[in-house]
This record gives sequence, structure tokens and C-alpha cells, in this order.
Amino acid sequence: MNGNKTNSLEELLKKTSEKMGINKENLKNSPQNQAANLLKNLDPQNAKKVGQILSDKAATEKLLSTPKAQQLLKKLLGEK
Repeated sequence: MNGNKTNSLEELLKKTSEKMGINKENLKNSPQNQAANLLKNLDPQNAKKVGQILSDKAATEKLLSTPKAQQLLKKLLGEK
């Protein structure tokens, strides 16, 4: 079954990249995809908490405005 999910994901990435005119590997490594992969690896309780924060615009803005979040964003985006 896990192989099926991998094949489905690869096919979805291929089709999406073709429609968007984006290299499949760039799409695969996009921040959104990386975030989704991180959420998949969280335990259900923490994933639910993260989902609640991200679905609440005010909570997300508050979280992203913290100095640690800003530092992490700069590091992830390759800024100095």
C-alpha cells in the first residue's frame, strides 16, 4: 500500500508540474510540500495543534512574528 501512495504522489507531482510549467523536483522540494511532509511526521496531537494554529490567521501571524520564527524563516529561505 505504501508503494501505491508513493506512485500516486509521484504521478500527482508529475501532472501538477506539467500543468504549472514547473520542474517536478522543484515542486517536490517546495516549502509547502516540505511543510506537508513535516506535518505527516508529527504525532496526531501535535499535528492537530499545528493545523489549528495555521487555520487561524491571527495565531499564525503571531507565531510567525516571533524572533525565533523570523530567524528560522531566514535560515530556511537562505537569507543571512
